[in-house]
Amino acid sequence: NSFCDFIEFKHDNIIMNTSQFTQSSWARHVS
Repeated sequence: NSFCDFIEFKHDNIIMNTSQFTQSSWARHVS
């Protein structure tokens, strides 16, 4: 689904930008 595609697409960026992609961001997307 689109969420999985989003994760696949952003995965490398998430590794590089963990400080920006916080748990708060995760909570917003998951909720």
